[in-house]
Amino acid sequence: MLAKRVNRIGMSPTLRISGAAKALRADGVDVVDLSIGEPDFPTPQHVKDAAKRALDENQTGYTANDGIPQLKRAICNKLQRENNLSYELDQVLVSPGAKFSLYLAIAALVDRDQDVIIPAPYWVSYPEQVRVAEANPVIVPTREEDGFRLTPQKLASVLTFNTKMLILNYPSNPTGATYSREQLAGLGEVCEREGIWILADEIYEKLIYDGHQHTSIASLSPALQKRTILINGLSKAYSMTGWRIGYAAGPRQVIQAMAKVQSHSTSNATSIAQWASVAAIEGPQGDVARMAGEFARRRNFLIYKMRAIDGISCDEPKGAFYLFPNVANYYDRQIDGCPIRNSYGLAYYLLKYAHVAVVPGDAFGAPDHLRLSYASSMDRLEEGMTRITEALGRLERPRATRRLVLDNVRTKVDRLVETEITGSAETCDRLVADANRTISDEDYYEWNASIGGIVVQLRTNSPHLNEFWMENWYPAQLETDLEPHGIIYGVKGLAGRQAGALYHPDSRTGFAVNTAFYGQLRSLAIGLVADVAERMSGVHVVRAAAVDIGGRGLLLMGSAGSGMSGQLWRLLGHEGVRLVSTDTVFLRYVGGEALADLVERKLYMKTKWVSKEPRLAPLFDRSHLENAVTEEHQNDLCEGGDDCPVTRGMGVCYQASNESRAMLDPYWLGGAKGHSKRVSVHQVAIFRREPTGQAVQEISPTEAIAMLQHASVPRSSGGSQTVPWLNDYLLDTSAQRMDAQRRLFGKLFAMASPVAVNTAYASAGEITPQLLDLLRR
Repeated sequence: MLAKRVNRIGMSPTLRISGAAKALRADGVDVVDLSIGEPDFPTPQHVKDAAKRALDENQTGYTANDGIPQLKRAICNKLQRENNLSYELDQVLVSPGAKFSLYLAIAALVDRDQDVIIPAPYWVSYPEQVRVAEANPVIVPTREEDGFRLTPQKLASVLTFNTKMLILNYPSNPTGATYSREQLAGLGEVCEREGIWILADEIYEKLIYDGHQHTSIASLSPALQKRTILINGLSKAYSMTGWRIGYAAGPRQVIQAMAKVQSHSTSNATSIAQWASVAAIEGPQGDVARMAGEFARRRNFLIYKMRAIDGISCDEPKGAFYLFPNVANYYDRQIDGCPIRNSYGLAYYLLKYAHVAVVPGDAFGAPDHLRLSYASSMDRLEEGMTRITEALGRLERPRATRRLVLDNVRTKVDRLVETEITGSAETCDRLVADANRTISDEDYYEWNASIGGIVVQLRTNSPHLNEFWMENWYPAQLETDLEPHGIIYGVKGLAGRQAGALYHPDSRTGFAVNTAFYGQLRSLAIGLVADVAERMSGVHVVRAAAVDIGGRGLLLMGSAGSGMSGQLWRLLGHEGVRLVSTDTVFLRYVGGEALADLVERKLYMKTKWVSKEPRLAPLFDRSHLENAVTEEHQNDLCEGGDDCPVTRGMGVCYQASNESRAMLDPYWLGGAKGHSKRVSVHQVAIFRREPTGQAVQEISPTEAIAMLQHASVPRSSGGSQTVPWLNDYLLDTSAQRMDAQRRLFGKLFAMASPVAVNTAYASAGEITPQLLDLLRR
């Protein structure tokens, strides 16, 4: 229902934590809120007086889209006076908050699928804003021992042809880390040399301690100023969070592009707030200095108290008003038998048991940490630290714990992309050459798999793809004089190529390019084998689930939303029903029987199926996972909150993503009593949702073929698309191959009776006994 861009992002974790704290306070609970980044000082009086004057003078209408000239001139003067930067009025844009200024810069500069480098720990909105622009946030971890600062060497090591921008926030939210002039010069040299844009978020520039001097990276050279968009605002320094005034300064062309986007979204920032901001920038600055001095006193108190807690390390921040202690030593401890596995679990524990609101480090890309804001009175800080110290002291070490081990890979492609078919030998040869150049000797993995008797060789530089490939398929002889039937290259880091898949039928060569999503590789492998096996030996590859009921097989075929998967797990809850496959079977028509085989060693399946079959959850805990959600989230599948496993510190939420997968051993479902590798098919159930019709209706082979050959399935983006034979693994959809499919399904329906199942007409509970009765006749 929702646009993909919305499903790519989650709600702000800081606002969610603060909201939970407010809800507790509304219930009468005394909560110490150390979660939100908002100064607890009032807006300076002369700023409020300026706003009153603006009201009295009726300055309440629309202003210029990019800000009133008086405010833009004040900003230019400030940048010249304090940052040694010269800008004209048309190089400055005033927006409703620095956050929106950041978004405008990303929207104006970054195209779809380009990379934006974000040092971690990062402010929670950076990756989400990049995702809204349909670009790729490239998270680069920094180290606590380096003061959470990005080094020039680390920056240079992650640059690719696709890199467009570096987001640099200093002083930093959440760590308070900042950079010296020399450290900025090193980063600037890399960006200038490689042509990388810098988005410099300097919102905390006035809140710095210990005599540190803030340097704007744009001031280091004219060349860097031309590649930097400077973002600032009045929320933090002047305690004007609710006034919503931010600004950007940069190259004229970029600022004008940002203004164009703003003109079609919010238009101008609030007129009254703009006039108040003129007074803030041009008026007395004593309140800013006093506020910074008080923050420094609170910082020193918090550091002293936090470092006194056994097992906690805490870097000393040089700016902003946050502390970012390392609390990983308290993971895998428990309270009343409930384990705390990560920062979400610890933050949840402190809120529920100690009534102290903090933000989990996972939200900032730093899972070993918590963020504490000292934008609170000293009395509340003292009370909060007393509660935190006592609460951590109550946690017990369990006798034996095992951290949840995840093989969790998120890539540019985290869902299936349609495989492109090429008949060009030149294209194939060029891709082979590019792949061989990209895969170095040190990163080369090769493995032959036997997939339904077809030998497919994987050549890859991705350890993740290699690991899942070896686990999923039975091995074929690697050292042999016989050539494999097909070859697939799984290549990451292939320059100049979009992520996706390509197949050349004549040479039986496939390419999964610039992705470590195993689902893409598996889909390509099944499609390749279907193409080869059906030509060579008449094996029929069918996209269907299969169960064994007393030695008689039932195939279940249906698209997403047809109710097929729910019926599958309901059937498996009956005594004597064994699972063969959840996704694909290889059919062999021998001696008047249609024999369905599971040719995979493991079941590669959606983890969200735990909603239909809860017993899968502990099995997934022991499985390799891919694209699993291990951090705070909110979407249509799981709305988060206190009932979410991640919020409660359980490590992973299996229901939060359509793209989350597990590699499950089918024998874990009950051994031979719960799983069978082969069954003779007696019936095929084709699932649909129609407004009228019977729940379960026997149909003729001709009707079944007509239903399948032009099957309609829903698109993720809305609407529907035609997928012949309900099999989106099929690579060759030529008329000749479709005729072959028609003949093969004719064989199937000559041996197994087809039925149409209408899940819109009856409930799953009503359909299950009818299917069982038909099969047991």
